[in-house]
Amino acid sequence: MPTLLHEVEARQTALLGLLERAANRDSGADQPGEMRVNADRFLAATSRHLAASTGVLLPAVKDHLAGGGGEVRDFARRCKRLERTLVTAHAKLYGQAQCTSEPWSSVWSTVGDQLAQTARAERRLVATLGEHLDSETEARLRHRFTSTVGSSQTRPHPHLPHTGVAGRVARWLCGKIDLVWDELQGRVTSEARPLVRTPDNTA
Repeated sequence: MPTLLHEVEARQTALLGLLERAANRDSGADQPGEMRVNADRFLAATSRHLAASTGVLLPAVKDHLAGGGGEVRDFARRCKRLERTLVTAHAKLYGQAQCTSEPWSSVWSTVGDQLAQTARAERRLVATLGEHLDSETEARLRHRFTSTVGSSQTRPHPHLPHTGVAGRVARWLCGKIDLVWDELQGRVTSEARPLVRTPDNTA
């Protein structure tokens, strides 16, 4: 039976695959707009993942781990650092003047470094959390995490609250607003294929 850690690791692996496609500037050379589509899919998927991590995993960490409050603050800071790099990538993608001079190789390298650091911290946190949960509680948490990934915001919002009631309200509002802006900008935020295949969703 898949565990919460398996779910998180599989989604992290998928994000790395999306990042590789986004960072490969030659991957869509023969298809106009393909490079932007790849970048948008990565940015949206990563934003959703971070929203689910802060919205579902961190409250569980605070409730079940001794010293969980400190772990929550540390991981929320890591998420915000990663989100700031995603903001830079999105701004460059859509031609904001302050970001156009930085080469894409530098942008994606920074994103990759921050993603790797955040992923390592997340795996450690989830592995520790799993040691304190019974199988039924873990299954419920895994379901909530997966469900939240599918319905979360599609853009990074590093300057808004990430935890507590304020974080929940911010994520809900941002999710609604993001949908409007995605439509206006013509962003492709859907997954090209299922990010994760587990025994629960394998045909």
